[in-house]
Amino acid sequence: MTPPWVQSLARADFLRSVGLWVSPRRVVLARLSKNLFRLSLVEQQARDLEPSPDGATRRHNLSQAIRSLLPHFDPGRDPVYLCVSHDQAVSCQVFLPQAVAENLSQVLDYEVSRLLPFRRDEIYFDYLAAGKRGDKLAVLLFAAPKRAVDEILEVLAVFGIRPRAVETSATAEANYLLFCQGAGPAPAILLNPQNGNWEMVGVDVQPDGWKRQRHRMVFAYCLPRADWAEASLRELVQAVKADNTRVFTSEAAKDALAAIVGVDAVTDLSGLGRERLNADFQIDHHDLMPAIGVALRGLREARLTLNLLPHPSQREEGRGISRLNVFLLALLLLALLAWGGSYPLRDEYRLSQLRAENQKLVPEVTALQQKESEMTRIKKELAILSSLKARRGEVLQILDELSRIVPASAYLSNLRYRDGTVEIQGSAESASNLVPLLERSVLFKNVGFNAPSNRGRDNRETFSLKAELENAAGGGKKP
Repeated sequence: MTPPWVQSLARADFLRSVGLWVSPRRVVLARLSKNLFRLSLVEQQARDLEPSPDGATRRHNLSQAIRSLLPHFDPGRDPVYLCVSHDQAVSCQVFLPQAVAENLSQVLDYEVSRLLPFRRDEIYFDYLAAGKRGDKLAVLLFAAPKRAVDEILEVLAVFGIRPRAVETSATAEANYLLFCQGAGPAPAILLNPQNGNWEMVGVDVQPDGWKRQRHRMVFAYCLPRADWAEASLRELVQAVKADNTRVFTSEAAKDALAAIVGVDAVTDLSGLGRERLNADFQIDHHDLMPAIGVALRGLREARLTLNLLPHPSQREEGRGISRLNVFLLALLLLALLAWGGSYPLRDEYRLSQLRAENQKLVPEVTALQQKESEMTRIKKELAILSSLKARRGEVLQILDELSRIVPASAYLSNLRYRDGTVEIQGSAESASNLVPLLERSVLFKNVGFNAPSNRGRDNRETFSLKAELENAAGGGKKP
């Protein structure tokens, strides 16, 4: 499901192409060029042929006509596509079961001699699928006698011209109609006067998925330009014409066709062709249509592909991916790689810049870290001093109270005060007498031994007492 702009970009190229339309009475050359998206008709030539029933005379006349066209194109460089007129080919519409769609080529190769009034070895043929008709598959079958096609190919080979494809004027005109009609899903009918006949082709453009279109050739008929056939032509047009179907013809035949079919809205295809090809038509437009239509294949602008050449020698008429597309794709890939690779490079560059900036800031950061460490140490010392200052009154009260109540026969060796609890160690003649003394104090409570007492040789007991302060949270009371 490819968007239209991607499809258009895929067809951008610098190409040249030559279309040759060969009929028993005339040879028309159309040389086209494409510069990116701009298509131009750069050469148009026509040569009349003298009809002759003798094969040698026909080949001679065609050889002289091709020789006179050689100055107008380069057979060695310009790809050539051949279109034969309707009176040198036959076509018919057949309906087959949809089950044969997978093997359509093999089925037609087997059935062609029954469908056409020729033996299989006498014709070149190809087909176009025309869509479903109820439970059947419609197929347009085109064929040309090998004798007529080989006669033209032999004359062209003398001048080094090897056509890449051979098709009928019906498919070439259908491609030209689709090209001039442009985008947009709409059915259309083209009636082109050729060699005393009305050549009639119908095309249809329908959406096929997301932003894609399917181009089909619906039918191909040929009716004589005679009074007795006008009623049949009128009925045929009205039968296939839908409400939004447009009818196209050449400028010279517009009035005559409108009078026959009774359709006032017949569109002149010549104006659309001039607009799309940026050129004026010096040759009658109805003769130039098939030559331009077949030349569109070389510019990869043909929507329908038909090739009557035998499959072993069949040549590819259009490159799927042109050299320009390959170059643009390579350029795009390089740009994407450069764009994607620029990210780590830019990140590395930014990282190196940040590292350089960080190196410049290292002395300042080190100085700030030293100052921060010094401030942290000072804050700790201030906290300790503040704590000592806050507890200074309590310690003095404890020392004062102990000096007052502890008897002179007792000695204190160690004193520890922490979180409202006092621990004292020392020796006395009777350690148990110290407990009631401390209990009677208004400063201490919950007095008790912190460790067992031991009596030494000097008949003195070592003790370890623990007591809590009264109103420790409030700082205690003076005795």
